[in-house]
Amino acid sequence: MTRAVRAAWPAVLLILVVSVVAAVMSTGPESLQTTCVTLLVNLVLVIGLYVFVGTSGVFSFGQTAFMAIGAYATAILAMDAEQKRVLLPEMFGVLQDVHLAPLPATIVGGLVAALVGLVLSLPLMRLSGLTAGLATFSFLLLVGGVAENWTPVTNAESGISGIPQTVSIAVALAWAAAIIVIAAIYGRSGSAMRLRASREDDVAARSSGVRIARERRVAFCLSAFIVGIGGGLFAQAQGAIQPSAFGLSITFLIIAMLVVGGMSTLSGAVVGTLLLSLVGELLGRAENGTDLFGATIDLPTGAREVGLAALMIGALVLRPSGVVGRREITWPVRDTYTRPPELRSAAPLITPRTEGQRP
Repeated sequence: MTRAVRAAWPAVLLILVVSVVAAVMSTGPESLQTTCVTLLVNLVLVIGLYVFVGTSGVFSFGQTAFMAIGAYATAILAMDAEQKRVLLPEMFGVLQDVHLAPLPATIVGGLVAALVGLVLSLPLMRLSGLTAGLATFSFLLLVGGVAENWTPVTNAESGISGIPQTVSIAVALAWAAAIIVIAAIYGRSGSAMRLRASREDDVAARSSGVRIARERRVAFCLSAFIVGIGGGLFAQAQGAIQPSAFGLSITFLIIAMLVVGGMSTLSGAVVGTLLLSLVGELLGRAENGTDLFGATIDLPTGAREVGLAALMIGALVLRPSGVVGRREITWPVRDTYTRPPELRSAAPLITPRTEGQRP
C-alpha cells in the first residue's frame, strides 16, 4: 500500500496544487477566469511537450503543429452541421454532416493528431540533435502553410468561427488532471525508463538492447495526442481559431514554460506553466495600471514580454536544469523498516568476521 501511495504521490500533489490555483482564480473577475482557462490549456500543451522532449532529450519545435491539427479537427467535429453549411460551404460532404459532442470531439481531435504523429515519426525518430529540431520546425511551417491555404477545411486565413464554447474552468481542470495522470503513468512505464536511459547515454542504451527509435516513436505519438487534446480545448475555449494562433508565439511560450520549470520532470512542466502564467498575468495587469498594497503600478507597454524574457534568462543562468531541477518530487516520509518483535532478539543473519578468522 505504501509503495502505491509513493507512486501516486507526485501526480496527486500536482493535481492538488493546480486545483488550488484554479479555485483561487475562479473567484476573481471574468478576465481572471479567462486567464485561468488559458493557463490550464497551456498546462496540457506543456505536459504534452514534456512527454517527448523531457523523456527523450530530443528537442522539438514542431509540437504546436499537433495543437493546430487537434484544434481544427475538434472544431469541425463539434460544430453543428447547419452552421458548417453556412460558414464553411466548401467543406467536404462527410465532414460537413458529422457532429459530435464536446468530449468525443476532443478525443477524436487528439487521435487525429496522434495518427499524423505516427506517420511523421517513421522517418523523423531516427534523427537526433539539431537535425531533429530543424525537421520538427519544418513540420510546423508545413502545417501552418496548409492551414493558411486549405480553404474547404480550414477556411484559409479567415479561420473557423462559431465553435461551441464549452470549456469552462471545471472542464479545463478535469482535462488537466487527466493529462497529469496519463503523463505520470507513462513516466513510470518501461518504455519511458528505456527512453530516459537513451537520453542519458545513447551508446550504453543501444548496447543494452534498447530500440531507441521505437521508444521515441511511442513518446512522440503520445505527445502528439496530448498536444492535440490541448488544441481541441483551445478551440472550444476561444470559439474561433485562425492559423496565426499556432505560430511561433505560442511555440516559444510553451517551450519557455517547460525550460523554466525543468524539462526533465513532470513537476517542472507544471511549475513552469504556473510560474510563467501567473507572472505574465501580473505584468499584463501592471501594463494597464493596477493597485498593489495601496500603490498604483503602471508599467510601459511591452513590460510583460520583457519580464518573461528576463525571467527565462535568469532561470537559465541560475538554474540551468529548471526551477524544479532534474529530480521528480518524492514522498515526503522516509520508509523505515522495523524488525518484528520475534526477530529483534534473534542473532543476526550474518555474523561479522573477526581478524584472522577463516571464512
